Order: sequence, then structure tokens, then C-alpha cells
Amino acid sequence: MWIWLGGILILLLLVIFLILMSKVRLRLFIRKVNSDDTIKLDITMLYGLISMHYQVPSILLKNWREGLEIEQERSENMILDSSSKKQSVDKDKVNSWIDNFERLMRTTKGLKKWMSATLRRVTFQGLEWSTNVALDDAAHTATLTGALWGLKATLVGWLSRYVTLQQRPKLFVVPVFGSKPLFSTELSCIAEIRCGYAIYAGLVLIVRVLKVKGGVKKWLTILSKG
Repeated sequence: MWIWLGGILILLLLVIFLILMSKVRLRLFIRKVNSDDTIKLDITMLYGLISMHYQVPSILLKNWREGLEIEQERSENMILDSSSKKQSVDKDKVNSWIDNFERLMRTTKGLKKWMSATLRRVTFQGLEWSTNVALDDAAHTATLTGALWGLKATLVGWLSRYVTLQQRPKLFVVPVFGSKPLFSTELSCIAEIRCGYAIYAGLVLIVRVLKVKGGVKKWLTILSKG
């Protein structure tokens, strides 16, 4: 009997070890060709046993006052049922997100420090970002090309301060001369974090929330409002 119990215990410990050492992988793909947009996010966990797929098939800029209208779609999701809906993102919505984030900062002890420590555990296995641009005037196309190079270098430099880049990012900006106005961009990246550290980070976050009086209630209130 003790042999069987010992065997079960060893097997259980092995399963726990394999779960903790597994990786949560996020694969993001963004493509924009003039007015056509595609955003896809795939999440896999536990050696591919759990996978989730999230897609935004269209983003429509209605006008500067009304902002963006985003059509959301979920599919191939083992946890959530397939569904689709539209959501508007305007100035008020963005301000609401900023306000909620500031409230979360106040209701969580050391949230900024926790975010920084967690991001340092995220590794980017690959990052590719290519863009093609064209304007009516060749000089304007060249100027825009230089500006895009600067923007990409700045964003990637900022990102490298917080996460680990396993490979050198592949950045491209291609000017298309003698063409009608064109803007197309495609970005793909793969990020990973160990499941064990993700669980640890979640527990640390819960402890930090509990250290603030009424923190849990405030978190639930903010999250419920979106």
C-alpha cells in the first residue's frame, strides 16, 4: 500500500512540476492594408492542451468625435463560447480606461513594481514589423519613411527596457515610389512566460490587493465597469 501511495505522490509531484515548467505562449498578428484591418491573438498553455483564439476582424474609424468601432469575434476557444459583438472606442472610453488604471494603482500596494517585475519574466521569441508606404510626392514619401523608422526604433527600444528579447527584432520600412497613396503594415510577435511564474505573479498580486483596505471590493467594482 505504501508503495502505491509513494508512486501516486511521485506522479502527482511530477505533474505539478511539468505544469509549473510549462509556458504560456501568446502569438499576436496585426495586419493593416489601407482600410482593411486584422488583429489575431492566440494563447496556448500546458503544452498546447489549452488554446484560445481571439480575433478583431474589422476596425472602423467613424470620425474623430465618435472614435473607433471595433467588431470583436472569439473562436476556437475551449473556455469561452464563440460570440461576436461591436464595441465603440472613443475619447471618453480611453479616458475611462486611464482613470480605471489610476484607480487600480491606488488600490494595489506596489502595482507598478509588480508589473515591472512580471514583465521582466516575459520573453519575446520573435518580433517582425514591416511597413510599406507611398504618398503622391516622392519627397513626402521619403520623409514619412524616415519618421516611421524613428517611431519603430523608439517603440522597440522602450519595449526592450521591460521585457527580454531573445532575437533581434526584424524591422522594415519600404517606401513605394511612383504609386498611389498606400499604407500597409504587418506585425507578428511571440511572447512567453513560464506558467509557474505566472501563477506566482497572480498570488503576489492578490496579496498586494489584500494589503489595501477594501482593495478586493474596489478591484471588483472597477473590473465590472470595464
